[in-house]
Amino acid sequence: MNPEEKRCILCSKIINNYDSNFNNLKIDEEHIANLCSECIDKFMAWQGEIVAKLFPTKALKKRYGSKK
Repeated sequence: MNPEEKRCILCSKIINNYDSNFNNLKIDEEHIANLCSECIDKFMAWQGEIVAKLFPTKALKKRYGSKK
């Protein structure tokens, strides 16, 4: 593995076109995680569902509502 290749902390895939502004999640000074765009999308969808449940506005329900 090339030492410059960055891997996603969640799925271990190599992050293509790595951009530290986009793919790097800084939690605090000691904890930093690299995430691929696919895992970022999944994380955002998961968080969106939680926000839609906490703040059930029409727009959030439409975007993240359960698909039954």
